[in-house]
Amino acid sequence: MRLRLPVNGPRLFSPQMPRIDWLLAIILLAALAIRLYSVAFGLPALTDPDELMFELGAYRMIDGGGLNPEWFGHPATTTMYMLALIDAAVLGLGLATGRFTSIESFASSIYADPSILVLPHRIAIVLIAVAGIALAYRLATRLFDRPTGLVTAAILAVSPVHITYSQLVRSDMMATVFMLAAMLGALAYARHGSVRALVATGFCVALAITTKWPFAVAFLSLAGAVVLRWRDGLESGRRTFVLLAAAAGGTLAAMVLISPFLIIEWNTVVANLRGEVQPYHLGATGGGLIDNALWYMSGPFVRALGITGLALAAIGAALAVRSREFVFVALVTGTAMLVLASSQNIVFERWILATVPLLAMLGGLALVRIAALAVARLKFPAVPLAAGALLAATLVPLLLAALADGRERMNDTRLLASAWLRANAAPGSTILVEHFALDLVESKFDFVFPLGTLGCQDARRLLDGRIDNSLIASARGGRTNLDYGTVAAERIDTCRADYAVLSQYARYAAEKERFPREWSQYRDLIARGEKVAEFYPERGVAGGWPVVILRFPADE
Repeated sequence: MRLRLPVNGPRLFSPQMPRIDWLLAIILLAALAIRLYSVAFGLPALTDPDELMFELGAYRMIDGGGLNPEWFGHPATTTMYMLALIDAAVLGLGLATGRFTSIESFASSIYADPSILVLPHRIAIVLIAVAGIALAYRLATRLFDRPTGLVTAAILAVSPVHITYSQLVRSDMMATVFMLAAMLGALAYARHGSVRALVATGFCVALAITTKWPFAVAFLSLAGAVVLRWRDGLESGRRTFVLLAAAAGGTLAAMVLISPFLIIEWNTVVANLRGEVQPYHLGATGGGLIDNALWYMSGPFVRALGITGLALAAIGAALAVRSREFVFVALVTGTAMLVLASSQNIVFERWILATVPLLAMLGGLALVRIAALAVARLKFPAVPLAAGALLAATLVPLLLAALADGRERMNDTRLLASAWLRANAAPGSTILVEHFALDLVESKFDFVFPLGTLGCQDARRLLDGRIDNSLIASARGGRTNLDYGTVAAERIDTCRADYAVLSQYARYAAEKERFPREWSQYRDLIARGEKVAEFYPERGVAGGWPVVILRFPADE
């Protein structure tokens, strides 16, 4: 007898049962608690290098009283605006309560403790991520059923990749949430043909694009919904063409409305985009399309969903392709995003974030249908227990991995290096740091930070706003990293210090053939100094990269 797993087969739960809503509430609260538990990791230091870029862009708008982010690499405009609004709220609350007496005292306070802004920013991203889980639940429920939506939400709640990018001030999570909202709008249009739904979908697509450029593929969900109605005979060919053209034009207009500086500062946009396109990246250089796709499947997707979750997603894909709505509204966009990510010269784990909710949905669909079929065919009381065991086999390893990740983030090797310096370095020492060691700002040290073509600069000048994003972008000189290895050779003497905290040297050592000049600079520096401390990442204990602290003689 051939077993069939129908897309709309018997269900484990009645969709009318009120406990379903309670289960969703529990899942969302659990997702929120897991993310808030370690959301303050590292603070006031920033162990993710891109966070400071967003912080500087947002604060500059508050400090200058303008709306121009002055950086459009992602473009991250919506993210910058959200952060600036939070900054304004923190400033207003501080002035009202007497915490700050002026904008100048506000600037001094965040200079001494950047977590005053960074923590509320991260919490905002957490809330957006939890809202995204709710949207994924709703999309899965509308495409399939509520049990599938619940399992989708549960998988996302404990997915280590989803949790990681829920806690970082980046544009990826916001763009993913806007994409899910666009899919929901597209599905509503496909079913009802409402022009209002079409306009809302186009606006969500515009939000996604102005948050992160690659999410232009979200327009495929809108186009898929329009084409689906034509294929179902609900729209004429001519009207379909007109709707597609109008939707494309409306989306572009919405982008300009959301971020007019994309047009006003078009030359900056072009320059920033050129800076984002790199043939290679330290620790993230990819291969061809197939090699990159295999890398994502064997690494980031396994970390996001686990082996069991990926296996269920494969089964779910075989079921879901029988749903034309899923194919036209969700699958086409998810596939395009994966192909786009895999076709780049560079590979990053965060580039799979947009496809994780869809794979979680497929995994949820497979689990629910397998359990429903077993209940219907076998009529055996132990079947629900078996279904629960399968769900646990999917969720428990993800949760354990997520908790281990949280411990690592809170005990990063760079934080251990800072603790060593506070305990052992003499007050007044000059320290070269390659990461944003803001946890040392209040200590009695002087700091220099490598800034590409500008050489090593006073780190406090960078923090107090006298070095802005445009200058940093120029100092990069087309490189993706700012570290000792990328300092201009003629400016290397500006990096002299009593101590050097090197957090990038091991990555260059692993790719010395690709970065010979950069590795040569590290090799010479290490040869001149004395290694006084080393810290290494350990799974479930300490995260980050290998860090070495060098001490140099007084006459160095």
